[in-house]
Amino acid sequence: KQSWDQINTLFDYFDAGLMSAGEFLSLFEGEVLASWVHTLHCATLEEKKKLDLTGIIKFYSVWKERLFGQQLSKKCTKSHLALRGDLMVCRQFFGGLELIRVLAESDRARHDRLIPPNPNDCNYRIALMHRSQVETPMQAQVKVASSHSQRRKTQDNNRVASFTEVVGDFARQHDISFYPKVGSNATKDGKKVFMFGNHPVYLDKNVLFTLRGATWQPISLEHLAQAC
Repeated sequence: KQSWDQINTLFDYFDAGLMSAGEFLSLFEGEVLASWVHTLHCATLEEKKKLDLTGIIKFYSVWKERLFGQQLSKKCTKSHLALRGDLMVCRQFFGGLELIRVLAESDRARHDRLIPPNPNDCNYRIALMHRSQVETPMQAQVKVASSHSQRRKTQDNNRVASFTEVVGDFARQHDISFYPKVGSNATKDGKKVFMFGNHPVYLDKNVLFTLRGATWQPISLEHLAQAC
């Protein structure tokens, strides 16, 4: 039986603000999911002999729901959203899904080429180092915001622009409409909702959130502009 004690502890620490997003995601990527996908791969090797995918599909689904949360559930935590929005974590799950797919299609040649890294070659420090070398959308957003704020500060006699003004300037420069939403759903947790093109957004400090499906998720200005 799967024990979730260590996973729950990591969730609790991150949700309580006791570790950074980089530390939290690196632990999952380097310590948890590296072993998980290796175990999944080993299971598919056994399943090739039995041609019974029920157990492995359940194993995959249980882990996906535990780490990502239920898509429409209101119980999704900060940890669920961080894992769901992380490229490297999603790659691990996509790789696992691909293993199941090629096995279901009896594509043994492709299955034999899908070999995950040895978990002994992956760990927290390696994952953290790789992440530090790759700029995230959130970091890119901070840089864009800082550069626009500096420009506004110079133009407006050293007055520092608010983040709302920065987003508005960015929208105008990219020919995208940006205006406060009116009527129902005009606020989110007490914060005013704006329309950035056809995307509802709200601003929390210097972070921009947009609605994806039923979930509000952080997004960079550049990525949001590309989506318009």
